[in-house]
Amino acid sequence: MCRSMTLLALSAIFASAQATPVVAQADSIPSAMRARQLPRQHLSGPRFGFTTFTGDVARLRNAIGKESIMSQFGWQFETQVVSTRSGNQALMEWVVLVGGVEQDELNLSLSWLAGYRLPNGLEFGVGPNVSVRKEGGDPTTSMVIAGGATLPFGELYVPLNLAVAFAEGGPRITTLIGWIIG
Repeated sequence: MCRSMTLLALSAIFASAQATPVVAQADSIPSAMRARQLPRQHLSGPRFGFTTFTGDVARLRNAIGKESIMSQFGWQFETQVVSTRSGNQALMEWVVLVGGVEQDELNLSLSWLAGYRLPNGLEFGVGPNVSVRKEGGDPTTSMVIAGGATLPFGELYVPLNLAVAFAEGGPRITTLIGWIIG
C-alpha cells in the first residue's frame, strides 16, 4: 500500500511539473535580474608568470638543489557562459601551464575554473588542478582559488591573476599576466 501511494504521489508531482509553463517561471524573474543569452565568446591568450612553492615542497626542492620559485608559461582558454544586463559574466576557463624550464624541469599543469567577472574587470574563480612532472611519479592534485582583474589597455585586455593551489605538502602561489585574444 505504501509503495503504491508513493508511486501515485510521484506521478502527481511529475504531472504538475509537466503542466507548469516555463514562460510563467521566466516571467516571475524581474527583467533587470534576468541573464541574457549572448553569443558565447571564446577568449583566450598566452599567460606567463611564476609559481612559488611553500611548506614541505619548498624544503624538498631546496634539498635537491631546485629553487622554491619557478617560471610558468602557457595558455588560457576562456568561454563566457552567461552575461547579465549589468555586465557581470559567468565564465569557464582552462589554464594549461608549463613550468620550471629555467631549472631543467618540465612541470605540466592543467586547471579548470568556474569564474565570475564583474563589469569593472575584477574576477575570481575556483576549480581543480592536476600537475605532472617529466620525472614521472604520481600526479599532484589540488584545489585552486584565483582572483584578479582584466584591465583594458587601449584595445588590448590584460589579465593579471593570483592563484593559490591547496595541495598536500603546502600551497603553491602562482601569479600570471598575459593578454586576451578574442
